[in-house]
Amino acid sequence: MVIDLDPLRGMGDLVIGMPLEDAERILREIPGFVPPAPGEVRNKGFAHYESELSISLDFDPRGVVRAIELFRPEGDVQVVFRGLSLFEEPADVVISRLSEIFRVEIEDEELNVTAPDVFIGLWRSVTPEDSGGEEGYYFESALIAAPGYGA
Repeated sequence: MVIDLDPLRGMGDLVIGMPLEDAERILREIPGFVPPAPGEVRNKGFAHYESELSISLDFDPRGVVRAIELFRPEGDVQVVFRGLSLFEEPADVVISRLSEIFRVEIEDEELNVTAPDVFIGLWRSVTPEDSGGEEGYYFESALIAAPGYGA
């Protein structure tokens, strides 16, 4: 499955600016959705999938979706922005390709990378240099948001 991110708009039927209740219904309809186990409590706007993909929605006090964050899947799910696979390509490649097209801001020693003009942010908890091992080569989450988000 390929999830194509369209910052400012959303992904697939999930649209930034839609009511949270509608967005949660769409999250449940995405193939591979894993319902909460009996007794498990999940935050509003959070969904987990068989591929280990997780999606978390941020919403305002009125219940309107302001941002969509996707967490790196393990299985056969690709998260793509303009043909670039954000979790399958090494973080260095993603940064390089994004910076060829957009203004890119790099913070926290390459842990947080944003392309503010297209409202996309990428995050990883460590860099390969920090981990001394296999961790940090790939981004762990991607966030798309409405203008003004986080301001």
